[in-house]
Amino acid sequence: MQIPIPVTIMRGGTSRGIFFLEKDLPAPGPLRDGVLLRVFGSPDPKQIDGLGGATSVTSKAAVIGPPSVAGADVDYTFAQVSITAPLVDCKGNCGNISSAVGPFAIMAGLVRAIDPVTLVRIHNTNTGKIIVAEVPVENGRVVVEGECRIAGVPGSGARILLNFENPGGAVTGKLLPTGVSRETLPTDAGEYTVSIVDAANPTVFVRAQDIGMRGDETPQEIDADEALLGRLEAIRSAACERIGLVAHRRDATRLSPAVPKMTVVAPPMAYQATSGDSVAPEEIDLTARTMSMQKAHRNFAITGAVCTAVAARVPGTIVAEVTKPPAPSVTGLRLGHPGGVIALEVDVVAEGGSVTIRRAAVARTARRLMQGLAFIPGELWPGYEMG
Repeated sequence: MQIPIPVTIMRGGTSRGIFFLEKDLPAPGPLRDGVLLRVFGSPDPKQIDGLGGATSVTSKAAVIGPPSVAGADVDYTFAQVSITAPLVDCKGNCGNISSAVGPFAIMAGLVRAIDPVTLVRIHNTNTGKIIVAEVPVENGRVVVEGECRIAGVPGSGARILLNFENPGGAVTGKLLPTGVSRETLPTDAGEYTVSIVDAANPTVFVRAQDIGMRGDETPQEIDADEALLGRLEAIRSAACERIGLVAHRRDATRLSPAVPKMTVVAPPMAYQATSGDSVAPEEIDLTARTMSMQKAHRNFAITGAVCTAVAARVPGTIVAEVTKPPAPSVTGLRLGHPGGVIALEVDVVAEGGSVTIRRAAVARTARRLMQGLAFIPGELWPGYEMG
C-alpha cells in the first residue's frame, strides 16, 4: 500500500518548497521527519525517488496550520530537509519560503482574501516570531503576475512585502547571543574575528579578507575551494557551539547544518552577477556571500539578509564596519550578493546603549507550481488513516 499525502509545491523568492497542511502530516517528531524524508527522497544526493530538487534551496518544507498564538492567522513550521543525511532541521526559519506562506494560506482557505491587499499574520513556530505578509489580491484571488523582479528568479511577479516584526533573538532569545558585537572565536581552523547576531536567524559573520577571500567570488569559485569550505564550516561549527545549539563543534555539521548561517562580508565593490548584469559599488551598501548547507548559496537566504541588514545597524559589528555609512534618514540597505542586489528596510531604535530592531522588511514574489498527491510506502506511517 502507498499512502497519499496532499502537497502543494510553491516557489517562494529564490527557493522552492513542498507545502503541507498540518492535518495531513503526523505530529512533530520522528514519524513526521520520516515522512518528510521519504517525500523528498532523502537521503540520496539525487533525491531521485522523491520530490526534492537535490539542492539545499529545493529541499525545503513548510507545514501550515491553525494559529496557536493570539494575533496570528496561521502557524508555519519550516523544515530544511537534508539531502545526504536522514535529518530534518527545524532550528530556524527560511525567509524565501516564508514569502509563499501568505499566498498558500489564502488559497487553502485558511485566511479570507480581502482586496486589494490581504495582511496575513504568520506565526513562525521555529522562532516564535510574527511575520506579516502583504499579499496582493484581486476579486478574492491571489495575484501572481506583476512587475516586481528579484535577483535569481527569471521574469517578474506580484510584489509580496514581508515584515519581520521584532526579529531580534529569533532562536537564541538575544540579538547578540554572546553579549558582544564582535569577538575572537577559536576554531579548528585557527582564530577568527567574528560577529554573531541573531535576527530572523542566527548568523556568524566574518570579513572576506580574514579568510582569504576578495568578497566578490562566485558560488562556483567558493564551492571549488575545498580548503575554504573547510574554514567556513569550522567557523560556523565553532559559533554553533558558542551559542549553545550543539554541545560540541564536531557535531554541528551533523546535528545543526542549517543554523547558524555563515556569511562573509566585504565593502561595496564592482562585480558581475550570475545573471550577467554588472553591479557597481555605488549601487550597494556592502558585498556579502552566504552559505547554505555547507555550500555557497546561489543568491542569498532572506533570513540571512534580514540578519545582515540588522547587523549593519548594530554598532561594533564587522558588518557595520564594512557597510557604507547611511545618511541619518536612510532606513534601507542594499546588499550585493551573487545573483544581484537585495533591498531591505530596517527600523532600528538605539536607546541607552541598547539596540532594538522593531521591524525588517523585504519584497519577494511567490507562485504556486503544482498541487496534488505525494505517495510514500505504507509501512512508514503505522496507523495511518485516510483523512
